[in-house]
Amino acid sequence: MSPLVQPVLRQLSLWPAFLAQDFAPSHRTLTSWDEEGLTSSELLLEARGPSWRVDRAAFDGWIATEACRGAERVDAKVLRLERAADGWSVACEDGTSHSARLIIDATGRARALADRQGFRAKARDRLIAAYAEATTSGPAAPELLVEAFENGWWYTLALGEGRRAFACMTDSDLARGLRLNTTDGWRAALAKTQFVSAVASRVIQFEPPRLIPAGGRTAATATGFRFLCAGDCASAFDPISGHGVVKAMRSGVFAAYAASDCLARGDAAALGRYDSWVTREAAVYTTTLGEHYDSVSRWADRPFWQRRRAGMSSSNSLSSLSEQ
Repeated sequence: MSPLVQPVLRQLSLWPAFLAQDFAPSHRTLTSWDEEGLTSSELLLEARGPSWRVDRAAFDGWIATEACRGAERVDAKVLRLERAADGWSVACEDGTSHSARLIIDATGRARALADRQGFRAKARDRLIAAYAEATTSGPAAPELLVEAFENGWWYTLALGEGRRAFACMTDSDLARGLRLNTTDGWRAALAKTQFVSAVASRVIQFEPPRLIPAGGRTAATATGFRFLCAGDCASAFDPISGHGVVKAMRSGVFAAYAASDCLARGDAAALGRYDSWVTREAAVYTTTLGEHYDSVSRWADRPFWQRRRAGMSSSNSLSSLSEQ
């Protein structure tokens, strides 16, 4: 988790509680990106502190518990949303119904409520993760390791208690050609890496790989009548950015501000300001992402890298039009 998590949690008055969870800090990231060697990005002098290696299930459970201290939790699947005079009528699968003055869809990439209401999101690429966890022997390097290859990039990081995560990030059509949904295909792709495969030499047993959608997406609009999209529902970032969780939390904070301004202050422009913020954030991210991918020249003729160069050119054209 990015060092940027600290200011967000401090804003929420949750930083001391986060530290009490005993998640492990990580003071550097190892990368093999445009050059064949391995580069270390040290975070010891980072003003916002280190990155963090978190048990995602434990983190999600903790943050949900903290959120429920100021809200009522209803564990039920939403079956139907209907417009009401002053908000929404919410029908749930358990037979209960609720009234809501405003809806915030924070269901991530699933967009469980937004898509149902006709809010569409534009996919920016076809990135997927061929992800597998493994049991390792002996002490393992705790740092995040990222290694580019001709069809995308790999990452691996320690999960704790002798467990480690490995993921091959590539486009869905390339994944089919590499047979990354099979153990043999996934292991063959892993064997072609230099540094990630060296870490994998300590693995005792791999779990079967599974494919997980990881592409960038941005909602055409993040707001509607008393309705907001937050987190990955509003915009989903490429994992190479390293800001997915922090970005989602920050989005939730701004969505809450917009909801408060709309409902408590009667500010009719609040949701529109939030929508503009989501658009600006996505534009900055797209430019930065394009520059990062464009820095790789080793495989300029390979489809994965060509597509991202083409995407950067398209984004630059759109940015110029927006500025005009």
